[in-house]
Amino acid sequence: MPRDQKTPPIQKIAKQACITYRVPKSSADVSDTQSELISPVATVRAADLKIAPRKSKPSSGAAGLQSPPVTYMHICETEVFSMGVFLLRPGASTPLHDHPDMNGNLRSY
Repeated sequence: MPRDQKTPPIQKIAKQACITYRVPKSSADVSDTQSELISPVATVRAADLKIAPRKSKPSSGAAGLQSPPVTYMHICETEVFSMGVFLLRPGASTPLHDHPDMNGNLRSY
C-alpha cells in the first residue's frame, strides 16, 4: 500500500493548500493548482474530522435554542493559509459577505 493512502485527508488538503496558495503566484497559477485542491476537499468526510452525527433531533423550546446555528472548528493556520470548518445546523445559513483577496473551498453534505 503506498504511503499516500495512509495520509489523513486533512493532511493532504493542508499540503495542497500550501502549494496552491504559496506566494507569489498569479491568479492564473492559483486557478491551475486550485483544481488539485478541490479533489481532496471533495473526499473528506465528517468521520475524518471526528464529527459524529447527532444522536437525535434537538427538541423545540429551550433545549433547541442551546444549539447554535453555526459552529466553527479551527483546523490549522500557517503563514500561507488558514483551514477551518463551519458546521451549520440543518436549515441554517450564513449571511452573504465578502473576504477581499481571499480564496476558499466550500463543501456541503
